Amino acid sequence: MALAAQEPRYAVQSRLVIVPVTVTDAKGRIVDDLEPKDFIVLDNGRPQRATVDSATTGVAPIALVVAVQASGISKPVLEKLPKVAAMFQPLVAGDGGCTAVASFGDRVTWLHECTGDEGAVTRSFELIRPEAPKRARMLDAVQQSIDRLRKFPNSRRVLLLISESRDRGSDATLQQVAIAAQNHGVTVYAATYSAFASAFTTKSSAIGDPHPAKIPKTPSEQTGTLDGDSPHCNPAGCPEPPVPLADQRVDLLGAFGELLRLGKTNTTQALAEGTGGATFPFTRQKGLEETIQKLSGELHSQYVLSFMPADRAPGYHRLEIQIDRRDLRIRARPGYWSAMGGDQ
Repeated sequence: MALAAQEPRYAVQSRLVIVPVTVTDAKGRIVDDLEPKDFIVLDNGRPQRATVDSATTGVAPIALVVAVQASGISKPVLEKLPKVAAMFQPLVAGDGGCTAVASFGDRVTWLHECTGDEGAVTRSFELIRPEAPKRARMLDAVQQSIDRLRKFPNSRRVLLLISESRDRGSDATLQQVAIAAQNHGVTVYAATYSAFASAFTTKSSAIGDPHPAKIPKTPSEQTGTLDGDSPHCNPAGCPEPPVPLADQRVDLLGAFGELLRLGKTNTTQALAEGTGGATFPFTRQKGLEETIQKLSGELHSQYVLSFMPADRAPGYHRLEIQIDRRDLRIRARPGYWSAMGGDQ
């Protein structure tokens, strides 16, 4: 059953901080047998009383957006997608979750809103077509994805980018989308590839055919929109995240300074590290399949920590999750925004 979109309940949601946590051993294997007492949560250095949920106790369902780069240079990768399309809803979103599909090239196109219908998700990938050769509005797609995911306040919000590692021509900036992702608790993952390397690992197919079969376009597809939305974010149709005050910008630079500099050459890594996600490079079909399986294994083995902050001071709050075992590795979002006009 698909998740039902709900209006954010700001009065409640803005006080509860939710932190998905991935724990692995030294070899990168998932660790899923920890207990609540094993975790320590620090908010700006202060210990918090947190609730810990896991797959055994039950966790919130997943609202997933899969955003695919549709540049002309991505054609070899687009050939691979129909073969893995059926994996996303059952393996990644899972029971009770939903999957939305978008593509981005010289515009952002929404192919399907979040649904639990596996067939509808699969068919959405078949509609993706290459656009301008080297245009990829990745950050614009991330911004729109966050805006849609915020409609699911009682879920784990996940964005999967299937793309190159850098943005090509967005209006949105990395700083804007980094703030928005933190503000709304969206975890960004990326399956990344080199368009040059992928071109040598794919056989020709219908997408590469100089005379591909034409598929009738719906009105929304003809304009690159869904239900009348604008092709890409603009001041009238897709509000930007709130701009922090001057003293709060210092907090942002402290948390994201290195990531913002990194983002000049590797946007996906900056977004993933800034939200507690991960990047999974791939080249061949098998690599993409393994990436989806890894993502599924991680999301469905996560611990979900939640707490009511003892200190509700506005601005950026640094988070630290600790476990009293040095042989384990922890990955979680590094912080959250308080009283910034959005839910956590």
